[in-house]
Parts: sequence; C-alpha cells; structure tokens
Amino acid sequence: MPLSSKTVINHIRSYAGPFSRQDLVKDIIGRKTEIQKNKKKKGKQRGKKIAEYRPQKDTAKIDETLHVLLSAGFLSLHKKKYHVRHHFISDGKIIISTSGNGVFLSEDNTEIIVEKEDTKGANNNDLVSARLYDYRKGLFFGEVVKILKRDRNHYLARFSRFAGGMIIFRLIDLPGDIEVCLEQGADTRGNKKLNDPSFLFVVSLADRVISGRHLCEIIDSFSLDDEKNDLRRIVLKHSLPGPHKDYGDPETLRHSVDPHEMKDRKDYRNEFTITIDGANAKDFDDAISLKTGEDRTTLYVHIADVSAYVAKDSDLDREAQNRGTSCYLGNAVIPMLPEILSNNLCSLRQGEDRLTMTAEMIFDKEGGYLGSSFHRGIIRVDHRLTYEGTEEMLNSDDSSTLGRKLRQMQSLARILYERRLKTGRLDLNLGDEVVIYDGDSVKSIEFAERLISHRIIEEFMLSANETVARFITEKEVPSLYRVHEEMSDEKFAALLQFLKVYNIKPPKHADSGPAIQDILARVAGKDYEHVVNLVVLKSMMQAYYGTVPLGHYGLGFRDYTHFTSPIRRYPDLVVHRSLKSILDGTTPQYSTESMDFIGEKSSELERIAQKAERDMLKLKSCRLMLDRKGEIFPAIISGVSRFGFFVTLKESPIEGMVPMRNLTDDYYLIMEDEYTIIGKKYSRRFRLGDSVSLRLTSVELETMRIDFEVA
Repeated sequence: MPLSSKTVINHIRSYAGPFSRQDLVKDIIGRKTEIQKNKKKKGKQRGKKIAEYRPQKDTAKIDETLHVLLSAGFLSLHKKKYHVRHHFISDGKIIISTSGNGVFLSEDNTEIIVEKEDTKGANNNDLVSARLYDYRKGLFFGEVVKILKRDRNHYLARFSRFAGGMIIFRLIDLPGDIEVCLEQGADTRGNKKLNDPSFLFVVSLADRVISGRHLCEIIDSFSLDDEKNDLRRIVLKHSLPGPHKDYGDPETLRHSVDPHEMKDRKDYRNEFTITIDGANAKDFDDAISLKTGEDRTTLYVHIADVSAYVAKDSDLDREAQNRGTSCYLGNAVIPMLPEILSNNLCSLRQGEDRLTMTAEMIFDKEGGYLGSSFHRGIIRVDHRLTYEGTEEMLNSDDSSTLGRKLRQMQSLARILYERRLKTGRLDLNLGDEVVIYDGDSVKSIEFAERLISHRIIEEFMLSANETVARFITEKEVPSLYRVHEEMSDEKFAALLQFLKVYNIKPPKHADSGPAIQDILARVAGKDYEHVVNLVVLKSMMQAYYGTVPLGHYGLGFRDYTHFTSPIRRYPDLVVHRSLKSILDGTTPQYSTESMDFIGEKSSELERIAQKAERDMLKLKSCRLMLDRKGEIFPAIISGVSRFGFFVTLKESPIEGMVPMRNLTDDYYLIMEDEYTIIGKKYSRRFRLGDSVSLRLTSVELETMRIDFEVA
C-alpha cells in the first residue's frame, strides 16, 4: 500500500522533540521494510511469491510532505532538524458550509478542511483549536480538538423529535444540519409549544455532549408567525448588540466635553445651511452650505463632530468600536452610538447650535478642484429638508433664498457628476429597495426612485471624502481609507464572457472605469440593463477599510476615505481624529498597527450588518408573499446556478428562486459559460437577463426562501 501524507504526519506527531529527515525516512521506511521481510518469510513458507518493496516512492512522499508542511509553517527547520509547531495544533475560526463540512482558518491564514464528522460540535464562526492530520490533493485536512469560544451565546432552534430519553432540537439560521438535545424532564420553562411548528426556541449550549449532540438549555421561545418577532430573530441570528447603557442626561454629557474642543471653532452660524435626509431620519450627521461667485464656488460640508463627545478609549468609544456601524433593520435601528448622541447632541438639528468638522472646497465653473481647508466649526441649520420635499422645490419656480440655493447646489452636483463619469466613475443603475410599513407590519417593498436631491448629497459627500483623503495622504498621518481595488483577472475574464452572451463588444482596455461605464451607457434602457449592471457589480472586488490609500476603483478616485458619517460608522470617527491631529499639530492618536486592527474589525462588522440588513429584507419579502401562493408574476432571471435560477420580480424588488426540481418538463443542463439552463430534449432555454412568467409555489419563513415555477 502506498505511503500517505496522513501516515507521515501521524508519525511526525509521535516524536517528542526535533527530528531529521533521516530519522523519519529510517523509521518509516525501516518499519515498512521489516514488515515486508516478514511478509516474504511467511509467503515463502506458504509457497507464495511476495513482490519486492521499493522504497523510492515512499521516500518521495516523505519529502513532499515535509516540503508542504515546511512551506505552510507547520514545521520549522534549524540545523537540519525539523521542529513541529504546537503539535500541529493551531487556533482560529471555523466556517461551516451548508453541507456541514468546515474550513478552519488559522491565525496565520492557513486553510484546513474539517469534514463534518471532525467538527466536534463546532458551529459557524466559532473560535476553535484544530489539529492537522492529513494532506491530499493539494488540501490540508484536520479536526477540531477544542471549542475555545462560541460565536454567539444564544441560538435559535426548532423542536425535532423525542429520541432515547432526549428532546432533540435542530438549530436554524446556521449552515449545516446541527442537532442539540435536552434531557427529558429538564426545565423547559413550562413550555407547551414543543410540537407547535411555528415556535422557535432560544437556547444556549453546554460543553457536555451526549451521542454527538451538545446539551442545551431553553432560554426563551417565540412564534415565527408573529411579525413582531422578526427583529428579534435577525438580532439573534447575527449576534447583534443590544440596547446601549444609560449615559445620563444630555446636559451632563455636553458639559463633559474637553474645553480644548470648544476653542478656536470657526463660526458658520451666519452661513445659510441645510440638511437633506429621509423623512423618518433622526441622526442628521451632515449639513451643507454653498457660496457662489463669478468664477468659483465654495462648498461647505459640515459633519457632526462626534469626536468632541466621544474621547478615544472611553467607554463610549470602546462600545462604538465593538459595534462598528449602525444597523438598519426595517423600521428599526441598532445604533452605533447611544441615542443621546446619535439623535440629540451630535444630530445636526434645525435651529440648534452644533459642533462640526467642516470641509471647505473651492471649485471653478467646470467643477475643477481649486483648493480646500478644514476646520472645527459650529453651525446652526436653517432648514431640515427631506429628499422628496427638496425634489418638489427643484421642480417648482420657488424664488426664495432656499429655492435659489437648491438650484445652485443642483448645478454644482451635476457638473461634479458629469466630470467624474469622464475620469473613471462607474454609475451603476441598480436602485435601492424601500420597505413601507404600517406600524410593525410590512405593507410593501418598492423600487426606490433616484432623485436629483439624492444626487446633490451624494456628490457633495463624495467631494468631502475625497478631499479629506487627499489631505491626510499628503500629511502622511496614520489613518483609514476606503479601499476598492481593481477587478481580479479571473473576475474580469468572467465579465467579458458574460458580455459575449449578449453580443456586447467590450472596448479596448475594458477593465478601465471609463470603458466599463461606456458599456453601462450602451445597455441603458434595454431589457437586460439591470442584469448587466448586476453582473458588473458582482465582478468587482469588495471594498474594505485599510491603512494604505490604494484608491477607489468604482468611484475612480486615487484617494478616498469615509469622513461624512461618524454617527453611524466608526472608521469615520477615527478619520476625524486623524484630521484633528493634523490641524492641531499634535502627535497622531493612532499607530499604523492599531489602524490596521480597526480597519479589519470595522470591515468585518460592516459585512455582518449588511448580511443582517439583507436577511431582514428577505424576511419581509416572505411576509408579503405568504398569502399569494399560486399567483403569476413577471420576473427577470438574475442568476444561474446548478441548483436552478434566481429571479427578481418586476413589480417589486422581491427575489426568489426556480429550483431545478420545479423544472419538470425536461431534463435541464447547466451551461455555466453561457449563463444558461437548457432542456436536453426540447432545448428550452432560461438565460440570465431573460424575462419569465412565474407562479409562486412556496414561501418558507424559517429558511427565508421564496420558490417559483415557470408558469
């Protein structure tokens, strides 16, 4: 039997200390040679011929395994002696797939496959110790030896069955099929809902394992059918933080501000200043002013000075860093900052004096950048406007000071927008979703209209973010940047393949921003416009926070940061502190190393919040579709996979799937290169971007899944 890496690794583990290659070869080859001799001896006695043992292949396998382990850092080599790192055990996070198998990512970013039977009850995102035991087909394999820290304290579970004197529950909202148990007769908190399929149970897990299942304790239960519990479910699924502690009354917090923060503030209270936000917004963190001259325009972007109230390393600061971002879940908000700050002291309310960090930017008539300056400021907002109200004024003949200012702002925003399109900006036309509520119940989900008022705020905030990033880069102070790198070669090749499907000939150097924007412009107004925009979006890299200004590919900026939303994003608060250290001429508050940590943590927390927000949208979509089974819906195919094809309804941005099992009129094949599913017998095709008529077949609240069949 040929030698395996698993055997080599197990043999290495048997050594108490350092070993040489010669030791390993001698022990393994010598043992196999001895075994072979005994086989030959016995074979001779029985009159059987035993093949000669040729150790060359086994020696090669030993050398290959040593090389791989050394390259991956599992071994180190000193004076021809190999040293095993921590007995092949390392700590890290495990990611569980829907199959139940896991990928362990060690602290030095080495990936180890953990098969389902080797996870030892570890759940998705748990911190574990794992031991390497094999290497095959270019992959490392290992097993969990200890769960160091659960990703969450509480889990959602559904009653499954009674078995062997145990109550069996299945954990939901987790990848894999994970069961936990409770001893019959244990405290169920008087719950009589075990057999009610609409009830979910909040459980905690114990370390004790019985028959491969962790013991659990029931903490609480609630009905899946009651829409009021949607928020609680999403919070539990994503381990989102609870309410802030009480930080006292506003005046106490106001008077706790460092006196230095109140000195030398530029007074903007005589500038005509407005805010434009959503109708239901409460946390106003940006305001704008504008001065126009004959040959230049000065734009003032005033941002709430959160850092004046939240001192670095204070309790407030640590809590904000641990939250990373505000999370918007339907008609509820889980704020990064307590409401005393987010909706009160830091919120730029109309008619109230507020502290700001203000960016002054000067542009010529063509939108060319002429210069900028930055100041600690104090403002008083003259008008709190909504996007819809602003749009009405822009479409009217309003000749008031406010009306004139808004039209001037509209003009500058249009000039900046058109200029940026020429320099690499990608203007994806995907649209946002708007969820309309009636109290706690979802009433509808609609496509958000893209208004001129949205464009004004968007362009002005982009200007401030770019200008601050440029300034901080020039001063070489440690800070955070919003980084969006260019497409990878692999994703760009996939995008070109997709464009061929639609006979869209890409221009030369199509990986550049202007070239891709040209493609987007050419498909504007066509039936497949949305899907082309969607594929371009999916082809791009994920943006993140980093300490090196690598630019923002999607926006076409060489330098870019997040400065404009410190009430709801922790990186913006950090950028404010970096900017203040430059303005004050003081030592930077952060080292590059600490910035790296904050950037990685903030990027991860941002992704968690985004997943939670998407899940809430999926859950509310299910709520809307529950009573519409059997109805016919026009839709667009938005994705193709081996499981079926994904769809987006035309009447509403509700997404669902036509699973392969619902395509019953033929045997269908997946043509991945053509983004198409095709029937083998009748050649019926379903292609990415095609319009289809669908019938709703099922809605599952537990899995947040909506399935259709072709009508």
